[in-house]
Amino acid sequence: MSAADTKKATGATSEAGDEVFQEAMRSYEKALKAGIQLQEESVNLWKDLLSKLGSPQELQAKLESMTADAFPKARERMEEFVETFNRMSKQTIDLFEKTLGVYQATSVPEAQRRVQDLIESSLTALRTNVHSALNTNAKIIADWKELVDRFGPPAKK
Repeated sequence: MSAADTKKATGATSEAGDEVFQEAMRSYEKALKAGIQLQEESVNLWKDLLSKLGSPQELQAKLESMTADAFPKARERMEEFVETFNRMSKQTIDLFEKTLGVYQATSVPEAQRRVQDLIESSLTALRTNVHSALNTNAKIIADWKELVDRFGPPAKK
């Protein structure tokens, strides 16, 4: 293999590796933004719920009931979020290691194989992360809906 061929293959591999790394970082950033948005929505729902409560006695009774019902669910969702975050962090590290492995290839076919593996791993990680985020968000929304249905003011018709 000539030096020009090696340089072309390395350049193409470098660009593909950079692109995959950038996509992984964008996915990681989206997950963080989704977590922040979830927290903001939670605060807004709490503010809305608390502003519609009646007397202090009603508030105390509802808070005691909510403590028994809602907080365990909230804790479970936060644990799911932490597990997802940790898994995504490990995936990002693994993808970064695979990206570096592309540069360590000793031949063009080996580099191509490593790039293909990197792309497949990136797509699998992306699919898994999106699925996980959707499931967690659906559970959170269902929990909030149940909470509002049980403790919120009656809906206006």
